[in-house]
Amino acid sequence: MKPIVTVLMTVYNGKNYLSEAIESVLCQTLTNYEFLIVDDASTDNSIEIINSYNDSRIKLLINQKNIGQTASLNKGLATAQGEYIARFDQDDVCLPKRLEEQVAFFKNNPSVSIVCSREYSIDKQGKRTGVWKRDLKNYGAFLGYIILGLNPVWTPSVMFIKNVFLQLGGFDVAYGPASDFEFWSRIALKRLDAKVVPEFHQLRRIHDQSQSNLKADEQLKATKKAVSNVITYFSEEGDNKDLLNVLILDSLKINKFNKKDFLNVSNKINILIENICLKQNLNNDEITSLKILMFKRMGYGFKIVSLLNFLPLPLFKIIFYLASPMYLNSLKKFVIVIRRKIRALVSTFKNI
Repeated sequence: MKPIVTVLMTVYNGKNYLSEAIESVLCQTLTNYEFLIVDDASTDNSIEIINSYNDSRIKLLINQKNIGQTASLNKGLATAQGEYIARFDQDDVCLPKRLEEQVAFFKNNPSVSIVCSREYSIDKQGKRTGVWKRDLKNYGAFLGYIILGLNPVWTPSVMFIKNVFLQLGGFDVAYGPASDFEFWSRIALKRLDAKVVPEFHQLRRIHDQSQSNLKADEQLKATKKAVSNVITYFSEEGDNKDLLNVLILDSLKINKFNKKDFLNVSNKINILIENICLKQNLNNDEITSLKILMFKRMGYGFKIVSLLNFLPLPLFKIIFYLASPMYLNSLKKFVIVIRRKIRALVSTFKNI
């Protein structure tokens, strides 16, 4: 019988948590699945651990040389038999009903192409340390997260329709550790929808050897590139580096803005939102969700700057940062600079 789901896991030197990860998949309440594991030329005993499980659902592909996680995922997906693909990482834990309830959610929501679930963070010892919980109300919210450079769905618990993946050309290896985000962005631009299943289905292990920690700088750089592509898709402007820096909260760049820069980016934000609404044919609820999410993240500084144009730049910036405190690192540095200038002026007057 053809499996409903392919659980796809890449492995590279995963011995520390691999047994726990594998056993959590084998204990799923939904049993009609294949467990496709791609070992990316591990140098530890990962392959030995995998082969110790005598379960016909496990299919192991072994790379003769290390090709990286993204290429390994594409290799696995080329042979996957399931209608749905459940991504899974070698150091995480699936809760028993994950596959059953995610598949049921797809069946009940046929317009959805990708889902994730609520998650718990765990430490090295498996102790719960945090909660990952959000709601994607509609497509406007889904696209809003993409525009801000934030993952709208969490990769550790993601499940998507395989045919959608194949139609969009798979993961792009050029984006490395951000290839998942870049793929979600292509799903969003096609106006396909995503949802969060309102159940806890995953334990996400947080540790210093995880890919998100080891490749944080590379991931940020690739994410910025993916967001830039999305901005270009909707924007008529040639150079949107300033808009990109604002959307991803690059406070160091914002600190260098003068009044004209603030006003220019404010105008670009308005044009971007207008173009998104027109090009993606957003309804009123989607428009509202998009705007709420964007301004909740950025604050309302760029929404009010046109009203502050008559103010001197120091006061202009102070009010802006009060309205957008997420750029507060810049404000702290700005205040330090102002204090130094005031002290210098006071010192000058004293010496007169």
